[in-house]
Amino acid sequence: MTTNLQNQTKHRNVAILGFPAVLLMDVAGPAQVFGSANTLLGYDAYRIDICTQDGRDVLTDTGLTLRADGAFQPDRPMDDLIVPGGPGVDLLLDDASLAGYLAPLAARAQRVISVCSGSLLVAATGLLDGRRATTHWDRADLVRQRFAHVDWQLDHIFTADGKFHCSAGVTAGIDLALTLLETDHGRDTALAVAREMVVFMHRHGGQSQYSSPLQAQSTSHARLATLYTRIESRPADTWTVTEMAHAAGTTERTLHRDFLRDVGVSPSRFVEDRRLSMARLYLERSRKSFKQIAALSGFGSEQKMRRSFAKRLGVLPSEYRARFGEVEAKREPAGETG
Repeated sequence: MTTNLQNQTKHRNVAILGFPAVLLMDVAGPAQVFGSANTLLGYDAYRIDICTQDGRDVLTDTGLTLRADGAFQPDRPMDDLIVPGGPGVDLLLDDASLAGYLAPLAARAQRVISVCSGSLLVAATGLLDGRRATTHWDRADLVRQRFAHVDWQLDHIFTADGKFHCSAGVTAGIDLALTLLETDHGRDTALAVAREMVVFMHRHGGQSQYSSPLQAQSTSHARLATLYTRIESRPADTWTVTEMAHAAGTTERTLHRDFLRDVGVSPSRFVEDRRLSMARLYLERSRKSFKQIAALSGFGSEQKMRRSFAKRLGVLPSEYRARFGEVEAKREPAGETG
């Protein structure tokens, strides 16, 4: 009982930066992780406030209004500073007073946690210079040009360098918050919150596995959009670069250039990404054997599928299914391994 009471006196003050046109999910995701942890732990391990520069409420990108708990004051306790992103980031970047306002707040915090494009605001203070950081994949060109002194790790879901923690996108903010919760209160608590929120405790692989298909959907070239759709729906086809170029009615050289421009990866890498996505779905939701999954997703053999999983996701198919599989798999025939 004494230990429990002592634990209840230990809490972290979490201040979330609010500003006009902030992305609502960038605020709500981490707040939900820490709020759910409070419920599971039975006390306020995290005291969460939304603070603004002037103490006024803010209109989010959705049109909903967030009530501010006040302005950032020198005497306001703050252990963690969360800097969300959203459309309003672009207006703030042109505000000459941003660095002078945000830098002292970051200096006071024990941890600075940016979500999505919020890392651009932290980068604008100069505090990320020489540090590893990430942001949403759609901001890649902008951050490389505008904040060249930052060591951008743009294929990472989230990064940590000293007290600075950055996440790549909306749901990656939840991933990062769960990781910080695990650091603070152990894996069991973080897993319990992840189960309650029906999210993965840890996602494997970089954000390019998510950005590639999204970018492909938005291409302005009808012939490429058709090709992307065909690959997505039939990943088990051969899909050599020669065959893809023929299907798109173009040359291999032009196809390669178009993929890099529209999707940011080579044609072969795009196909591998789609096959990985399909294989992951089968591993998560079916009882099919590894041999069947390798065939259905286009890898052809279990060995090729294992190599791709190990290289791209850092785990073997068997490990992936053990962590994320929803149903028990069929027993593999003798002589076949996962």
